[in-house]
Amino acid sequence: MRVTLLYFAAVRDLVGLDREDVVIDPDTETVGALRRWLESNRALLEGRLGAVRFAVDERFAKDDEPLHEGAVIALIPPVAGG
Repeated sequence: MRVTLLYFAAVRDLVGLDREDVVIDPDTETVGALRRWLESNRALLEGRLGAVRFAVDERFAKDDEPLHEGAVIALIPPVAGG
């Protein structure tokens, strides 16, 4: 399945990209499975996605949210500010 990943803030800094189109394994059917896939396939993200929020097609998603062909998935780390 082909999806677009959008990286923000610290995740963008780790990956070195704002966005990328990827083909994920067919059994990567949910946000939680994508989280695990990213940690396995992007060494710099291993162990760093626990507090990262995922949004699918501009809507925050839980780990059981299903993915679909062409989904746009944003990885949004916690931010601090005041």
